[in-house]
Amino acid sequence: MITIRKATKADAQSCWDIRNAAINKGCAGFYAASDLQIWTAGELTEQFSRIVDAHFYLAELLTDKSLDKKVVGTAMLDAPYAQLEALFVSPDAMGLGVGKALLQFIENMAFNQGIAQLRLESTLNAVDFYRHCGFGGEGLEEESIYCSPRGIALECMVMYKNLERPSAC
Repeated sequence: MITIRKATKADAQSCWDIRNAAINKGCAGFYAASDLQIWTAGELTEQFSRIVDAHFYLAELLTDKSLDKKVVGTAMLDAPYAQLEALFVSPDAMGLGVGKALLQFIENMAFNQGIAQLRLESTLNAVDFYRHCGFGGEGLEEESIYCSPRGIALECMVMYKNLERPSAC
């Protein structure tokens, strides 16, 4: 069972680790290995920890029979820009509906805040996922370049979804 909760600063390391693992697993073959290495290099920063504490939501999955919950995904809504950010799923939880659950949660949150259209910048490996969930399509997507603060430029797809009512993928 997937549950979603607000992240705290204590979750920052888990969020950082999920981010890096998801990038390394999901983006392999879509981007140069050297770019992935630069993108995921370094340690958890205080700035990232503050962003997690202020804005992130986490997906947790019950593990085995122990009833312990494990953090397996992250997402955030950058409300002033009506933008989905940091949707990452742990590689061992990919394909279990974690990404869809987080996306639905953020869409509902955005809709409830009066956001009519949600924006995201998708890595090339995730474009089909977002299209399946109603993003993009004619007039609602465009090729772009993501310029990382770490100095790399990665092809991406800017995608939009009109939020008429809370929805599921």
